Amino acid sequence: MTEKTENFVYGINPVHTALKASKRKCYKIVVEEGKDHPRVRSVVDLARRMGVKIEALPRQAFGQKFRSLPHQGIVGYFAVKETLELPELIEQAYRSDPQPTLVLLDEIQDPHNLGAIIRSAEVLGVQGVIIPKHRSVPLNETVAKCSAGAVETVPIAWTTNLAQAAETLKKSRFWIVGVDMQGATSCHRFDFNMPVALVIGGEHKGIRQGLKKICDFTVSIPMAGTLGSLNASAAGAVVFYEILRQKRERGQMRSETGAGTPEK
Repeated sequence: MTEKTENFVYGINPVHTALKASKRKCYKIVVEEGKDHPRVRSVVDLARRMGVKIEALPRQAFGQKFRSLPHQGIVGYFAVKETLELPELIEQAYRSDPQPTLVLLDEIQDPHNLGAIIRSAEVLGVQGVIIPKHRSVPLNETVAKCSAGAVETVPIAWTTNLAQAAETLKKSRFWIVGVDMQGATSCHRFDFNMPVALVIGGEHKGIRQGLKKICDFTVSIPMAGTLGSLNASAAGAVVFYEILRQKRERGQMRSETGAGTPEK
């Protein structure tokens, strides 16, 4: 499933990661002439070994074409990332972890936030991300850049209806947990020892009420400052880490006691 036939990835690390992942075709790499940074050369060398076309543009022409982007002197043209159908994502998640974590993003409009969430999901062991087709930012080049290349490796599914997606997840043994300022339980006191589908709301309204009613639980993040809230990507990272911490703690306990996976 894709939205268009081609887009581009910019910046040394995102282009390098996209090439290494080899999950979508690279049509060409465009570099700024005179950009002789070792990391740029490394990416160009990798592209050449893969048979990718390399195009060099004079600095002025390159700047005019990509002036609005923090490109670091290199841009790659790639086929759009292929996404999964929800049943595929669920099946893949359970193959990866017997108690997987998936994330449902409710109307995330800022590409920087979406990219940061995907990056945190990759770093902190989340098995996949579910994004609504409508009222959400697309997987564009800004998302790819802000994800630091994680968009290439994190499994992603589109859905036309998040509420229906949540019900499908429930039928697949997931518990739906909303991350909310007024959540019933602090995230560090909540037992995530189960297949979890986290719901993270948009930048301005949080989780919509209809979707919040579908949640089996809601969790909050304890805060000490005066602002009273975190943006979506920061909130996601905090809860992703708490889930990972609990998983590792359980794994250590099982290792020390020789016990199997506890029943829920």
